[in-house]
Amino acid sequence: MSRFPYPARSRAVLMGVSHFPESPGLADLPAVKENVAGLWRRLTHSGTGVLAPEHCEVADPAASTDLGRAIGRAADEATDLLLIYYAGHGLVDDWGRLYLATHATQSQAPKCSALDVGLLREDLGGSGAAARVLILDCCFSGRAIEVMAGGDGAGRGTTLHRRHLHDRVHHGQRPFLRDGR
Repeated sequence: MSRFPYPARSRAVLMGVSHFPESPGLADLPAVKENVAGLWRRLTHSGTGVLAPEHCEVADPAASTDLGRAIGRAADEATDLLLIYYAGHGLVDDWGRLYLATHATQSQAPKCSALDVGLLREDLGGSGAAARVLILDCCFSGRAIEVMAGGDGAGRGTTLHRRHLHDRVHHGQRPFLRDGR
């Protein structure tokens, strides 16, 4: 049987990074701010939303530690739904590991300046939330699938959704829908 999440027991962190001053080679993503704001409005809408506004944090992280703190706090507090959304640039290192960029990310050194998705997996896997959802809107988001499915079970029970703007454009779909559809 399906049900809506309990707002008081659920948490969400919506992270959008649109500007990358430390990495001139990474293009700005101006639509990210409105996409995150629109998702927040939908999730917290008084008539149709599923989360209390105070439990749905919007983060524009300056550094990977900011991302980690927001996610860790939400993972510790959630007992029903834990929703993590990231929109920005995904980077991979020489070993193929996925990192989520912040304003301070240096694209040539993601290991030292961006959030390793493996650490995100630990927070999600360690959460007591009944349902855990990770949505990544970035390049290389598919690499998170094998990270979340790692052999130690830390990502077990996490639903991963991935989407990248280029996926929508390539398939002839409109990249950004203003009416929320």
